[in-house]
Amino acid sequence: MEDPDYAVKVAHAALYRDQDPRAFGGGVLIAPDLVLTCAHVVNQILGRPSLAQERPAGPDDVLATLSVALPGAFAKHRFRAKLEGWLPAGRPDGQPARDGDAEWAGDLALLRIEDAPVCSEDRSLSVLSATRLPDVRPPDIGRCRVGTVSYVWFGSGAPSTIAAATAQGVTDHWIVLDCPASAQGIVGGYSGSPLWDRELQQVVGLVVGRRGQRAFAVPVWDVHTRFEAGGDGTWPASARPARDDRRRTSLILQLLGPLRACLVSPADRAECADRLVRELGLPGQGPGADASHEWIARMALSRPRGIPTLLALVHSRTVSEDDRRWVRRTALSTAPDQFLTALEHRELLELLIGTEPDSDSASLPGPQDAAARALQLGPSLTGLEWPEAVAVLEAYQSRRGRVPRLLRLVEFAAAHTTAEETQHALRAWNDAVARRLDVSESLLEHRAQAIESLDAAIDAPVVQVQLWRAGNSDAFSYVLRATDALGGVTHHRTQDRPVPLTGLLAELRTLLEDIAPHSAPGALPTVECFVTPDELDLPFDQWIYHEDDLFPAVLGKDFLCVLRCPELRRRTFASELRYRWQALLSGRLVLLERHDPVIQERGAASPVCAVALISPDTELVRLRVIALAVGVPGVVWARPSTRTELGQALIELAQGAAPNELPRRVYEARVAAEPGSIGTRLALVWDGPDNLPEALRLSDPSP
Repeated sequence: MEDPDYAVKVAHAALYRDQDPRAFGGGVLIAPDLVLTCAHVVNQILGRPSLAQERPAGPDDVLATLSVALPGAFAKHRFRAKLEGWLPAGRPDGQPARDGDAEWAGDLALLRIEDAPVCSEDRSLSVLSATRLPDVRPPDIGRCRVGTVSYVWFGSGAPSTIAAATAQGVTDHWIVLDCPASAQGIVGGYSGSPLWDRELQQVVGLVVGRRGQRAFAVPVWDVHTRFEAGGDGTWPASARPARDDRRRTSLILQLLGPLRACLVSPADRAECADRLVRELGLPGQGPGADASHEWIARMALSRPRGIPTLLALVHSRTVSEDDRRWVRRTALSTAPDQFLTALEHRELLELLIGTEPDSDSASLPGPQDAAARALQLGPSLTGLEWPEAVAVLEAYQSRRGRVPRLLRLVEFAAAHTTAEETQHALRAWNDAVARRLDVSESLLEHRAQAIESLDAAIDAPVVQVQLWRAGNSDAFSYVLRATDALGGVTHHRTQDRPVPLTGLLAELRTLLEDIAPHSAPGALPTVECFVTPDELDLPFDQWIYHEDDLFPAVLGKDFLCVLRCPELRRRTFASELRYRWQALLSGRLVLLERHDPVIQERGAASPVCAVALISPDTELVRLRVIALAVGVPGVVWARPSTRTELGQALIELAQGAAPNELPRRVYEARVAAEPGSIGTRLALVWDGPDNLPEALRLSDPSP
């Protein structure tokens, strides 16, 4: 069978430091002797800070200690390289990037491989007999398609290190990647490696880094243009990326229709060309009276956000409603992943992240906090900063309503900021974009919902207890972790050696007493207990963490106690768990006596988000496992008991409840519980896709 990844494998370059068997990163051949990689990979190999700005060598100087291998074409040898071009990581404002920046531009290096290999399989650095570089055809370069799966390999190019990544969005500088269905995540050592679109047979990016479980890549479809604009060195003509011109030609033809209809006179074209150049932030001016429709279309295609910027300018010149609809349809078909103009995008990011350290944007909720209120059925923004979150939402096509989810999120961010000036500015920005998109009336409902959300439940701290029982004893190893209402970690401790339950409860009591003074008035702290599958009936909510003759402190009566068991969650249903978790307000709670296929339905308009198990004890374990495996967030049952009336009490507790009401109902039953009642028997799993304990750090794959 023909290898679908052959074109990228033979063009994959591995970058090493002399005498080191492990690759520091990867690269891709864009000409027979030219490798494109990340500047920070070169810096690391040379022992420099990752974001060092100075060019490390002249064009005629061989990079000391750095060697290049071509594992897919010439696996046994490494080659020396010279630095042909250098574009270090920089901020969008032109300042050098710094550690801790959410995103940066550039971070590119172009290496020219020397013909003679410098080492063989035994990694010795003795120069071998002259061997010419293999004649490898560089792969095609293309644009990343949001929502598609691309593939990437560890810097060494080892076939077993392949990772599948889903593109969640494309910012001005990065591709946002998740690896939800891949056994191998993108870790350190993947930087610089090509991101491969197997379906289109194109390289669409270079992996640049990761934060948490999310990775990022540099788009490469216009890399030579960006390099020539700000890089140190001349981009060789032989290295201009090959790209599929058929799609480009098709887009130009689509744009020419509304351009010819709306830009009739030379003066119209000249003014539109000048404004396009200014709004895209390009130096100089347009061609003036010589501006043609084709020039305008090609300029829009050459820059990020060029198409929506152009079509917004054209939209302002339309006369008839038919022409306006034509322009809007063209915008959707030619730039489905972006609808903001370059100016709108810059203004929004300035409002969300500010331009000064003491900016009012510090009072804004983060994207995850705003999304938790605004996007019950939207995409996950876990781990994203504002630039990446904006890109994800801009590309997200909702199945409901006309208002883009990004505009809804901005409304909720505005409602929940304490800075009045920022609030007014965000709403004014939203109004202007909504007018251009013709959704002003629909936006008003979202604004009203955002204002109403101010009266929603108060955020509360969360205490997480991760337990491992020692044999059949009542001794446990554990991890205790606490986060405040904003998600900041306030306590983290690991107890590796098993201790009696009394020792665990003593430490838990101290932690709970410490968080009490810092909880908001009326807030009900949550205690999450992470257990193994054989401990799901652990009655931890009934643990007395403070003895008192008159008023003993019971966990389930003082706190909202829930179980979590990520081990039973099937990875193939990870996206379904996220969907159901976001749909808690609109989903269903069902009573299950036996297995019902309805709980396995994916993407339902009103999904099953919680189940109450009223089955016999003999069926309870099986149904519980099924519900958790397919991604149902809430599962409640009465721990095994011979008392049949508990089943009816559970039915009454769950009857008519919405999924998001289930934890509170269980808590109220526990507070009112008498010995032996339903409240003392209830077990509740309330398990979303986020805020999981950190897994043990595994070493990077070997080369």
